Amino acid sequence: MAEIKIGDYVAAEKFGPLEHDFTGEVTKVYDNSVLVEIREYDPADKTAVGDMNNRAVVRKTAAKVTGHVADEN
Repeated sequence: MAEIKIGDYVAAEKFGPLEHDFTGEVTKVYDNSVLVEIREYDPADKTAVGDMNNRAVVRKTAAKVTGHVADEN
């Protein structure tokens, strides 16, 4: 598995207060998890995402890299 880096975009499965899967940008990497700035989510999860300050800690094994910030340019 490729190492997840800051700036990677990841897709993550729903958990906790989130009822749907979401995507976001990795802003910090820990030993076994990553901090994700949530960018795209189901409108039904708007309140939960707001309560979480648009951030979620996701296990590395539950995060799938879908792209990188540099890919947008």
